[in-house]
Amino acid sequence: MDNTVPPITDSNKEKITAENALQNQIKAIKRYADEPLYYIYVNHEQCFFQVLVNDIPVFNYFEDGGIMSPIILNNYISHSGKQTITYKLYPQTKRTYGEGFNTLTPYTKFDVKLYVRNNADTVNGFDNQKLLLTNHAATKTDGKSFIGDGKDYYEYTLAFEAKVPYKLKGLEDSEDLAKIAPAELLKKTELAYKYIWDIINNKKSSEYFRLKHEANTNQIISEYVNSEFVKESFLEDEFLFKDASFKLEPLKDYKPILYANGKVVCLEQTSEDLRLKRESSIWGKSKNEKGGTEATFIKLYLHIPKGKDTFEIL
Repeated sequence: MDNTVPPITDSNKEKITAENALQNQIKAIKRYADEPLYYIYVNHEQCFFQVLVNDIPVFNYFEDGGIMSPIILNNYISHSGKQTITYKLYPQTKRTYGEGFNTLTPYTKFDVKLYVRNNADTVNGFDNQKLLLTNHAATKTDGKSFIGDGKDYYEYTLAFEAKVPYKLKGLEDSEDLAKIAPAELLKKTELAYKYIWDIINNKKSSEYFRLKHEANTNQIISEYVNSEFVKESFLEDEFLFKDASFKLEPLKDYKPILYANGKVVCLEQTSEDLRLKRESSIWGKSKNEKGGTEATFIKLYLHIPKGKDTFEIL
């Protein structure tokens, strides 16, 4: 490979630096009279899970107890049309009370309710939310026992139609990474992850914000966020470079995972520690205000636009 060409490049129209990144992100804000926001509520028992939109992870849950908050889907909805939601279920190997399970059980449960509301209606949006579909994980012929009982993995995909006021560059014109030889793809991905790791470790904030600009912009547009959200998100990224206590962990113990039907690759941790499971291999630790240690994971999904040989960040 040509080592003079960075493994990750960008397609930004403007030169992004640490000094103008926030300003350019705020400029990307677009608001509409009708802002359809799609989200799901899940009800689960005796399982850990992962939720994907259009085969891209949006939420991992490897903790005990249920969740009350909605899972927002818009970030990986690039335009109107058919979308997919996939849930992947794993055994709940650890519980606060009682022993965990090595497999999914007859009592494993996973229910999904998909809603849409007008995000622009800050007064009556939730009152006027619409239930689009309900899905219950399948059961055996007895109508009670979970169909995946005894398995260490279960997956199901459902589809829905979305209508959004924006159109972002999707992955339709990205290369099929599954066609690259596994050893070559691993080497290429490792170089890209090491490149970002070095950028953070060497405090090259301008490089970081430049390469992440398009991904940040897509989230700003698809989730209809306001300037306060953009500022808070910017501070979270800036933290990597300005917090003296933040230290990256070594880049190790990972495996390449393909998402988006082979269009996206990432390096996920192989650790079975539930605090690290399925997290990005780029992560670090810092001290909080109480003197405790906190972990920060840097998500890095990569794709190759057609006509290029270098990655861009999704």
